[in-house]
Amino acid sequence: MTHSPLPLRRRVLGAVVLLSGALVLTGCGDSDGGGSTRQDVASLHSDAPTGKASTITAPDADAGRPQLRLDSSDAERDHYWHIYATCLKDHGHKMLPQRGPDSIDQTDQSPLAKAATKACAGKLPLQPPELERSTNPHYDDDYRAYVKCLNRKGLKVTALPDNSGWTYDGQTTMSQARQTEVDKSCTMEAFGGKTR
Repeated sequence: MTHSPLPLRRRVLGAVVLLSGALVLTGCGDSDGGGSTRQDVASLHSDAPTGKASTITAPDADAGRPQLRLDSSDAERDHYWHIYATCLKDHGHKMLPQRGPDSIDQTDQSPLAKAATKACAGKLPLQPPELERSTNPHYDDDYRAYVKCLNRKGLKVTALPDNSGWTYDGQTTMSQARQTEVDKSCTMEAFGGKTR
């Protein structure tokens, strides 16, 4: 089992988007995965009546998407993920209601699911910039600090070679609630609150 520094709901939803081929978060988006940065597509100069050059840029693909922060509350995160999951469901993406109202069927690769993912892209929450390699130049160092913190606090794990997640280092006896608490604490410690 692998794990990233994001709660399970966000990892599952992120996987759905990856599987659907429309993730805007990580560079395809991120991610956010994750947080794409605005890119100027073209810079056109013209002789405007004032004699000044004008620059035309493409609209930001992430404009209007909710931006999560490291310190976003669980209620805030759940709210935005619920909006996104509801949009997918309303547009015909298969869901797994037996797992919960916001559980998306990751295996749904139908044209309807792909269309739903595209239609709902503007509702997909952007991950905190600190958790995205594309927006955090210190991501790998921060991720290594995160894994060290998890181990120091009793959750024995090993980072994947590309720092995209981790695997358990043996079996854990830590409760799910405690794992979530340790994960949040280590995410804040490793990725947040530093001056660079």
